[in-house]
Amino acid sequence: MPGVVSELQEIREVFGLTRSEIADLLGRRAQSLIEWETRGVPREKRASVERLLDLARLFRRRVIASRIPEIIRTPDSWLGNRTILETLRVDGVDPTYAYLGGYSITVACE
Repeated sequence: MPGVVSELQEIREVFGLTRSEIADLLGRRAQSLIEWETRGVPREKRASVERLLDLARLFRRRVIASRIPEIIRTPDSWLGNRTILETLRVDGVDPTYAYLGGYSITVACE
């Protein structure tokens, strides 16, 4: 599944994530991502990967690329003194869209 590999890689590259960090966001072990890159993302995680990819693309359009890894790792009071990565892991993408200025999920899925 060539598209799957590029989607996972794109998320990792935009956010500057290790395989372990993206696995943590998806509630899996790093070994699972290696399997996904070979066999494809399981159906039950497909939507999560697509939503993270949409968010990564939004960041890439709106933020200077070299600053993204720092931004997603810096705690912010608006997020309850958590980082964007922590917020994504615990609450999913919706609070991050709100944090970015009220972009709705439908905007990210265009």
